[in-house]
Amino acid sequence: MSVTLVHYHLRAGGVTRVLETQSQALTQAGINHVILAGSPYQGPANLPVTVLPSLDYTESAPNLSGTALLAEMRQAATTALRGTPHTWHLHNPTMGKNVLFPAVIEELAAAQEQLVLHFHDFAEDGRPKNYKFIRNELSLYPLAPQIRYAFINSRDQNLLIEAGVPNEQTTLLPNAVTPQSATRRAPRETSAPSTVLYPVRGIRRKNLGELCLLSGLAPDEVTFALSLAPENPAWRTIYEQWVDAVENFHLPVQMGVVGKTAPAPGLEPTYANWLAHSSHLVTTSVMEGFGLAFLEPLGMGKPLLGRDLPEITADFKQNGGRLGDLYEELLIPAEWVDRPRLLETLRESLGEVYRAYGAALPNGILKESQEALELGGYFDFGNLPESIQLEVLPHALISPDDVMVGRDGGPSPAVEWLEKILASTAPSGDPAQLEPYSVSRYADRHASLYQELASASPQPPTWLDKSNVLAQFLRPERFHFLRT
Repeated sequence: MSVTLVHYHLRAGGVTRVLETQSQALTQAGINHVILAGSPYQGPANLPVTVLPSLDYTESAPNLSGTALLAEMRQAATTALRGTPHTWHLHNPTMGKNVLFPAVIEELAAAQEQLVLHFHDFAEDGRPKNYKFIRNELSLYPLAPQIRYAFINSRDQNLLIEAGVPNEQTTLLPNAVTPQSATRRAPRETSAPSTVLYPVRGIRRKNLGELCLLSGLAPDEVTFALSLAPENPAWRTIYEQWVDAVENFHLPVQMGVVGKTAPAPGLEPTYANWLAHSSHLVTTSVMEGFGLAFLEPLGMGKPLLGRDLPEITADFKQNGGRLGDLYEELLIPAEWVDRPRLLETLRESLGEVYRAYGAALPNGILKESQEALELGGYFDFGNLPESIQLEVLPHALISPDDVMVGRDGGPSPAVEWLEKILASTAPSGDPAQLEPYSVSRYADRHASLYQELASASPQPPTWLDKSNVLAQFLRPERFHFLRT
C-alpha cells in the first residue's frame, strides 16, 4: 500500500501540523507515503517531502494546465514511492487556493483513482474571496465508491451528508493530539495571582471583545493575556480597536505578549514561559475547525474556561471528555443594544455575504436571522458586531451583575461563575482523555480508510451540485457577524 499526501504548502500552520502527525501515523502503520507540497518543509520532523512549486497558492496559472500539474504530481509520486500510488490523499482540495485544483480533482476522479478528499476548512464557510475562484467550476465534489470525504469533525460531515454526499462515502478523521511538556518550563509560583492566557493569534473570529469583557468581570487580582497579534493587515484594524479599548477602559489585559512582554521578572517573553506561568487558559472563539483549543489544556494540566462550541465539542464529549468550565452564550440585556442599528447592520452584512458568494438573498432571511439573534430578552455578546460590542462594554462594566452565562442549567451571573472558576487551578481533566486522539488511533483510522478504498469496486464518478454545499453554510442560524 502506498499513499500520496497533497497540500498547497508546508509553511507553519494547522494543516502542516496535521501532516506532521499524519506522516508519523502512516510510518507507524507501515504505509509507504510521500508528501507533495508547493513549498519546502522547515520544521523538526523528518518528512518524506517532494516540492512542486505549482501546487502552492495561485490565482492564475497561464503557463500550466490542471492536466500538466497532475502529470507532474504523478511523476513525482511514482519516483518517490518507486511505483504508482494506490491512494491520493488531498488536503483542503476545494478551498479555491489554487485555480488548477478543480481540474486535478476531476481528472483523478475520472481515472477512477482511490481518492481521499480531506477537509479542514471550506471556501463556502465565511471565505467568499476563496469561493470566487471555484464559483464557476462544476466538477468539485465527485461521488464514487472509491472516493472518501474525510472530516475533522462530525459537524462538517453531517453538513456534507445533508448536501448529498452518501454517508458511506464519508469518514470521520479527527486530528491527533499529544500532551505538551511546555508547562514544565519556568514553573509558575503557586502563590502568584491568577493569569488567564488566551493562547491564540488575535484574528477576528477569536472574538477579542469577549476576552475584554471577561477581564472586566473577573476579580480584581486576575490578569488576562493574549498570545499574539494578527499578522494579516486585514485584521489589524479590528485588533487595534480592542487594544485601544483595553487602554480606555483600564482593563487587566495584555495584548500580543509573546515575544514582547515577559510573564514575570527574570523570564523571557516566550510562549512556553507564558504557558507555564498561566493559571488558567481561556477561549472565546466563535469558529473552530477541529477544536484543538478544547483538548490541548488536558495535556497541559491547565483549567480551561470560556465559550463552548457545541457543534465542535460534541465529538469530544461523546468520547467522555470533560473539557472545562464553558458557557454556550455570554448574555447581555437586550435593552443595552441599539436594535434599529443592529438590524441595519444585519441587513448590510447579509447582503454583503450573499453578494460575495454570487447568491440571491432568500425571502425571509433577514427575519430568520434576526430571530436567531434574540434570546428571550438577551443577546449573546459574542454574536454582535464589534461596533456594538464596543458600545455594550461600558454598560457591562457599570452593571456587571446583569451579565449572564448561558449554560445547561440556565442563565447564571457571569461574575459569580468567574469568581468560582478562578478560585481553583485544578486541571479541567486528565491527559488520559486524549487517548482517543493518540497517534496510534490516528494510524489505525488511516489504515482502515485505505483498506476500505482498496476493497471498493471502482466506478465512474457522478458529481454533487456544489450549490448544495454552499446552501448548508448559508443557513440563517449559521450566520455570525464575526465570521463574515
